[in-house]
Amino acid sequence: MAPAPASPPSNAAPVRQRPLLRRGLTALLLAVTLAVLPAMLPPVVTAQPAAQRTDLVARVVLSLLGYARWPVERDPVRLCVDNASRYASRLMEGGTLTNGRTVQTRQVDVLADMLHPACDALYVGSMNEPRRKRLSSELTGRPVLVIAEEDFECEVGSMFCLNIRDNQVSFRVNLDTLARSGVHVHPGVLQLGRRKGAPS
Repeated sequence: MAPAPASPPSNAAPVRQRPLLRRGLTALLLAVTLAVLPAMLPPVVTAQPAAQRTDLVARVVLSLLGYARWPVERDPVRLCVDNASRYASRLMEGGTLTNGRTVQTRQVDVLADMLHPACDALYVGSMNEPRRKRLSSELTGRPVLVIAEEDFECEVGSMFCLNIRDNQVSFRVNLDTLARSGVHVHPGVLQLGRRKGAPS
C-alpha cells in the first residue's frame, strides 16, 4: 500500500508581531472608536463635551505620530499646532510616544509662518481654501505629516482627516498626499483610516 502523499507546506503561518506594536495598534483602535454613553454621565460632564474632545483628539494624534517614520528620524518630534484649531489645547502640552520619542509642540499661524523645515507634523484647524493652497504650495513632497481637524473631503493638503464627535474621534487618510510626503505610517494604521467611520 502506497504511503499517503505528504501534505504541502503551509504558507499561512501566522506572522508574529511584536507585543508592543500589537498593544499600540489596539490602543489606537480604542482611541479612535472610544465612546461614552452620555446618559451615564453626570450633567456637568455632558454639558462640557469640548474638554472630552480635546483629550480624545490628543490621544489619536499622538498615536498617529507614534506610528510615523520620517526619512530622517525625529527625536523630539516637532508638532506645530494651527492657532485656529478648536481642539488642540491638550496637544499643546506635548507628550511621549509609545516608542519613547518625545513630542514638542508650538503654535503657528498656518497662513503666515514658515512650516518647513520647522515642523515635522502639523495639526491644522478647519481646512478652508486659503489653508489648502498654502499647505499644497509649501508642503507637497515635504516630510511633514499633516493632520486636519476639519476636512470632510480629505483632499490635497491633508494626510489624516479627523471626524470629531461629542464622544469619539475617527479619521480618514489621503494615501496620495501621504505617499508624496515621504513619511511612512504603519499599514495597520492606514487600514483603520480606510474605514468609513467609527461605530455609532
